[in-house]
Amino acid sequence: MAGNGPISGARPAAPEAQAPCPALEQGHLHEIHSQTEDRAAALAFALTHGPLAGSGAIFALRTPRRQRLPTLFSGDGLALLGIQPGRLTIVETRTEVDMLRAGLEAARCPGVAAVLMESEGRFADYDLTASRRLVLAAEASGTCIILLRGDAEPRSSGAQTRWTIRSAPSVALEADAPGWPAIEAELLRCRGGPAGGRWRLTWDSEGGCFRDADGQAPLPGAVVPFSRLRTDAGDDGAEQRQVA
Repeated sequence: MAGNGPISGARPAAPEAQAPCPALEQGHLHEIHSQTEDRAAALAFALTHGPLAGSGAIFALRTPRRQRLPTLFSGDGLALLGIQPGRLTIVETRTEVDMLRAGLEAARCPGVAAVLMESEGRFADYDLTASRRLVLAAEASGTCIILLRGDAEPRSSGAQTRWTIRSAPSVALEADAPGWPAIEAELLRCRGGPAGGRWRLTWDSEGGCFRDADGQAPLPGAVVPFSRLRTDAGDDGAEQRQVA
């Protein structure tokens, strides 16, 4: 006989599966926040979730005088990510204003796949006006602009997405062997879409990609152990450097 309560023996509805972690789309500005100790994880996320496949040039800009520990690239690590080291040009500027100007000019050039800018601390020159200039340049050229912000509080900007990236504990393999690198990605803001998602991403050595540790959904790109992104400059001679 029917009643007002739940049907006897009915199974509870399965929880809705979380959507896969979205990629960093072309033609937009994206911000990635991290603490200093998680900077390599943030760079790995940027390299594997940005549209860096293909043959377009990649510009990495930074201001060494303003950074306690600038990120160093490894040619071998880039190759394992499917990125030819010859596509990368590293630009070191004297001031953060110079970095913004150089990044803006690079984003306006045809044939540029991505512009990565790395800052640490407050970065006062990056205000709403500066971000809007970058947004317009990205939309006009189709370039993906990624701003890595270390030890900085989020502020109003024209960015399409804003992320926080943290290193995550790895899951031990058999015989307590060290597990594969893992990171936690949190989407703080998504212009025109929902925010608040959080994903635990683990490197899958067999599939050659990042996987959502909860849903096991394959994600675009690949990643190497974060230590491979912290090698000494010149260890393989593949690095290109340009001083602005």
